[in-house]
Amino acid sequence: MKRDRTASSRHGRGEHGQVLILAIVALILVIIAALLLFDVQAVIRGKVKAQNGVDAAALTAAEWQKHSLNLIGELNLIRATGTLISDPFFARGVLDNPNSNAAEFFSDLPQPLTQEEFTLFPEKAEFYYPDGSLNTEKLVEEIVRVEKEKRFLDALDDLVSQLQTRISFVGPLIGFGAAQQAAKNNGLTFDLEASEDFIEYLNEVGNDGIYEHSTPAFINDYAWRTPYLSMLESILDYSVAQNEFTGRTENRAYGIAAWADHTEVGMPRLTANPPTDLSGYLGNPRYYEMIHARDWCGLDNLLRLDFSGNWWSGFECEFDYDFSEESEILPLHIDFTDSVDKYNTARDEKALSRYLEGGNRLFSDLFNDENPYEYEVSDDVETSEEHDGNKHKYYTFTKINITIDAELFEQTYNDKDADRRYDLLPRLSWATYDTTWSSFNDNGTEDDDQDDFDMGWLRGSFKQGMDYHSGARAYFLTHQSTATVSGSMGRPRRGIRSPDIGQVFANTDARGNAMAISYDLNMLNNTNRKIETDAKARPLGRIRTEDGSFLRPFEAGRMILPIFTETALIPISLEPSETKGGLGGRNRRAWIRYLKEFVPLLSESSSIQDAWDQAAQLYPNHLGDFAYYVAALNLLDDPDFRQAGLDWLGANRENCNKRKVGGGGGGLGSGGYSVPSKGGPSSLH
Repeated sequence: MKRDRTASSRHGRGEHGQVLILAIVALILVIIAALLLFDVQAVIRGKVKAQNGVDAAALTAAEWQKHSLNLIGELNLIRATGTLISDPFFARGVLDNPNSNAAEFFSDLPQPLTQEEFTLFPEKAEFYYPDGSLNTEKLVEEIVRVEKEKRFLDALDDLVSQLQTRISFVGPLIGFGAAQQAAKNNGLTFDLEASEDFIEYLNEVGNDGIYEHSTPAFINDYAWRTPYLSMLESILDYSVAQNEFTGRTENRAYGIAAWADHTEVGMPRLTANPPTDLSGYLGNPRYYEMIHARDWCGLDNLLRLDFSGNWWSGFECEFDYDFSEESEILPLHIDFTDSVDKYNTARDEKALSRYLEGGNRLFSDLFNDENPYEYEVSDDVETSEEHDGNKHKYYTFTKINITIDAELFEQTYNDKDADRRYDLLPRLSWATYDTTWSSFNDNGTEDDDQDDFDMGWLRGSFKQGMDYHSGARAYFLTHQSTATVSGSMGRPRRGIRSPDIGQVFANTDARGNAMAISYDLNMLNNTNRKIETDAKARPLGRIRTEDGSFLRPFEAGRMILPIFTETALIPISLEPSETKGGLGGRNRRAWIRYLKEFVPLLSESSSIQDAWDQAAQLYPNHLGDFAYYVAALNLLDDPDFRQAGLDWLGANRENCNKRKVGGGGGGLGSGGYSVPSKGGPSSLH
């Protein structure tokens, strides 16, 4: 009996501590689950903060677009209401200032005259001597005076156009800088991907390359490039910093918290010679996303194209050298024209009537369209010289050559001209909206403007006069990193990743719960540590006419008027972005490099792998930019991949009709993607 008790005692002592081990494991799992819950809350809070930041940035930029358009519209009104010629003190400060460079500009021009004195032309009888002969000296004297007044108006009109041009550059850039500050005030930090893109853009504009040879040095006599670069450099606030993970030095623009939509001169686009449908699809970065996501609905038409032979061999990269002649960041989308039709349409639509309440008069009320006497002067009335890169204009009136014929004067003097003034309206220019400002149904067939966008996106109808595509829109995108407690658990140390919680407890009774938590941690850290949010806003306004009805901003001869009263966030998909495919930051720069550097190699290669090998030698630092798009090409080149998509569509194509193309759904899931092994990584996830 004694031996039995001793054995039993030893057996009991061997089981001591088993419950404690399970309790410790359970406690660890509870703690990790709590940390996971904390991290989820941190990610949600980070997304809310990021969204608030880009919302504030978009609204702030749209506010400055609104102010800029209204200022440009006010300057149009100065022309339309005759202020340039009716105010005797207009530009007097410039004329009376001997230290002003502009004083020389007006040196040979008369002082501004009063409204009653401006361009009055003597009646026919005043040009004859008592003996009935024509006083040619007096006629020439009057013509010289009229020419001076015309040139004075031209000079003032040029100044107004230059001021409008300055606003079109400066206003959006101020909005860009204010938007970055608004984003920071809402908790955003600098965006590394966006900063890299804008630093490269700054270098492109500043270098003696595309912008020197493909853009005008002067736009309406405004030397835009130097001040544009200076403002942009101040906003970026960039410096060189060291990456704490890679150890490499990087250019960082600490002033940039969010990427803003913009265009660039020399942007590449994918074409084919001869033209093919393939280039149209693969020239849009969204289709590469569809390929990786196995979005068979969006790829329906693409998969049915001919992929025989080297289907990529005809691809070419072309460049767009059209310059908008305004700020390429948050552009207002304006043009300049000297067409009288713009003014006449705005007047006939009663769009100018509300601005006449202060006693102003329309230009057409001051001058009729008749001229008292038609004459021609020699071409050397105006001369222009350039010194040291600065443009100066000089007007010379002593060389007017005119042939006077008494009988011709008798026949050509216009007795119908009751006001005895010359029609100066055709000499004026106007700032107008470009073609990106349009109604929603301009490219559609529906009679109702609302029908094109009544697809569940909007809760109600547009306000009257606000149902239009706005050329001026502010789109912002940000990439923000989220610090998570669980994120440090799997951080690599000297190239070795620490085991996750599932691996640690793989051989315990708690392995099931541990694996579930490990999966959630991996999903959280691999997917959500980089938060991406975007927002779009635009200025809103409408023209109130004399009868109380409303017009869209561009429906008054496309003349810009100060009608914008508010700004609002709009759905991202409601209006197109400046950047094709909606790419921003590093993704945008990667797309540009892919088109400019990899596509030319691809078009001359016998295989995609051969193009990759060449790229590895020529552009070793840009392989990471090419990888995503090259991986998509490899997938598309695989007959099994295409057939899998066609098989799925054969059984489920009717489901594609229930959603917009490219909206997701259908297929095998995204997963990772493979890239060529030589000179680059074997896979990216």
